[in-house]
Amino acid sequence: MNAKRPVVIYGASGSTGRLVAEYLREYSIPFVAAGRNKDRVQEVMSKVPGIETADYEIAEVDGSVESLTRLFEGRRVVCNVVGPFLRYAPAVVEAALRAGCHYLDTAGEQSHMLSLLDEWGPKFAEAGLVASTAVSIQYALHDIAARICLETPGVDTLELGSYANAIPTVGSTQSIFDVIRAQAHYLEDGRLRKYDGVVVQDLVVPGSGYVVTGTNWGGTAMPVFFRDDRRVRNCRMFVAMHNQDIWRRVVDLERLFKVSLQWLPEETLYPVLDRMAAGMTADSPPRENRQIQRSVDWCTARGNTATARVVIHSSTGYQMTGLMQAYTAMRLLGSTHNGTGFRSPAELVGHRELMGALESYGFARITEESAA
Repeated sequence: MNAKRPVVIYGASGSTGRLVAEYLREYSIPFVAAGRNKDRVQEVMSKVPGIETADYEIAEVDGSVESLTRLFEGRRVVCNVVGPFLRYAPAVVEAALRAGCHYLDTAGEQSHMLSLLDEWGPKFAEAGLVASTAVSIQYALHDIAARICLETPGVDTLELGSYANAIPTVGSTQSIFDVIRAQAHYLEDGRLRKYDGVVVQDLVVPGSGYVVTGTNWGGTAMPVFFRDDRRVRNCRMFVAMHNQDIWRRVVDLERLFKVSLQWLPEETLYPVLDRMAAGMTADSPPRENRQIQRSVDWCTARGNTATARVVIHSSTGYQMTGLMQAYTAMRLLGSTHNGTGFRSPAELVGHRELMGALESYGFARITEESAA
C-alpha cells in the first residue's frame, strides 16, 4: 500500500508544504500529506489548486522518531518542510534513515547542514540513500550559480549574494532567530572558519543602482556545500532583503541574545523566540505575486587570472521551493540522480537540469559572463 504513494510531505499544513503538494500534483506523483493535526492538513490540502486530480492521503503523526518511522516505512522520499530545522529535523532524518527513505528538506540553518554532512551523510551513503538539504530558494539557486561559475577553468574563490523581496513564513522567521544561537562559518583557504557573530555587509545588486545592506545570514549553505570540493578554496555569501528592517532586527536580536537570552534554558528560550518571530510575520502569508516577490541572486568567481559571473533573476521564491522539492523527488523516484549520501541540490540532480526545471515554469532566468 505504501508504495502506491511513495513521497511524504512532512509539514503539509504549512505554506511551503502546500506548495510542494501543488507541484507533486503537477508531476503526477502520489503523496502523503502529513502533519501533527489531521484536520489542519486536510484544510490546507483542500486549498491546493487542482487537488481533486491528485492522488494523495492525509496522515497525522506526533513528530517522534517512532511515529515518523512507521509513516515512512515502504515510502521512497521524505520532503521535510518543518522548521526550525535545528529543533525538529533530527527526528525526521533518523526516521527516514530507519525506514530506508531518501531525505530532502528546505533548511537554511548552517549548523543543521553540517550535521547532515558529517553525522548523517555517511550513514545515508552506506544505506544507498540520499540526504539533501536547502532544496529551496535558499540555497539551491546559489548552488546552481556557483557550479556554473566553476565550469570556468582556474576559478577557486566564490563570492555570493542575494537580494529578495519576500514575505517570510513564521517557520522561516523562527529559523532566522534560531541561527543567532549557532556558530556561523565561511570557507577560507579550504577550511571552515568562524564568523565573529552577525557580520553586516553592503552589497551592490547586479543590474541596478541599488546598494543594500545584508548580513552573513548564519553563514549560509554555500561554505558547507563546497567545504570538501577541492576546486574551491574560499567561499562567502551575504543576504539582503528588500525590507531593510530585517537586517536591523537580526543585529538587535543578536545583541539581545548575548545580553539577556543566552542564559535561558531551551524550554524557556524557544517560546520567547517564537513570540518574537510571530510578531514579525503573518501566520500564513498570502500567496506570492510574481510582479512583487522578485529576487536577484549572483555568484562572482575568480582565480589568479580567470573570472566568471552568474546572475539569476527570479520571482516567487516559495513557489520555486515547491517546484524544486517535487522535481528532485521525481528524479529520486526515477533513480536518475547523482550519487548517495550528502548531496547539495544542484550536485544531486545536476545544476543545468535543475535550472532547466525552473526555466520551464518561467520562474527564473540566468545571465552568464566569463573570461579566462
